[in-house]
Amino acid sequence: MEPLHLTYTEGHVMVYDADTVLRLRRDYRIVGALEGSHPTNPQQNNYYGLPLILLPEEVALLSTDPSITGLEQAQGAHSAQKQLRFDLFKDLHKRGFYITRGIKFGADYMLYPGEPMRYHSHYIVNLVDHEEKITPRQLVALSRLGTSVKKTRILCSWDSSAQQFVYVSVDWSEIG
Repeated sequence: MEPLHLTYTEGHVMVYDADTVLRLRRDYRIVGALEGSHPTNPQQNNYYGLPLILLPEEVALLSTDPSITGLEQAQGAHSAQKQLRFDLFKDLHKRGFYITRGIKFGADYMLYPGEPMRYHSHYIVNLVDHEEKITPRQLVALSRLGTSVKKTRILCSWDSSAQQFVYVSVDWSEIG
C-alpha cells in the first residue's frame, strides 16, 4: 500500500483531498467529520464538504501505523481520560466497527457495522466509570433515547481488575 501523508496543524488534522478522504474510509475505516461548506450551495447547513477533520482518537490510531506520516507532532501527552477514550476507540475499531462522533445523540460514539454512507448506525456508545453508580432514572433516560432513534445504547467501562472493557447494552421496551 502506498504511504499516506497527513498534516497536523494547530491541534487538528484536516484533510482537503477527496482521494485521501476516500482512502481513509476504505483502507482504515476512518470516517472523521466533514466541516466545510458545500461548494454548490454554501448557505445550507445540512450537508458539509471538505475539509474532513479527524477525531483525536482517529489521529491517535493512525499515528500507530508506520505507513502514515505527518502525525509525529500529534503524539503528545494525554490525560488518563483521553487515554481511556483512545483505548475504547481502538477496541471498538478492532472489532470491525466504523466509528463517528455521538454527540448528536448524547453519546461518545456511534457505531456502524459497515461504511456509514451505506449503513445506519446500530449502536450509541457511552464511556462510563466502572465504579460509577447509575440511577434507575438515568438508565431509563439513556435507554429511551436509544430506543427512540432505533439504536441500542451501549455503556462501556474499563475493568481494571480484568484489564478489559466491559460492554453492557441497554434497550427500552414498553410493557403492555
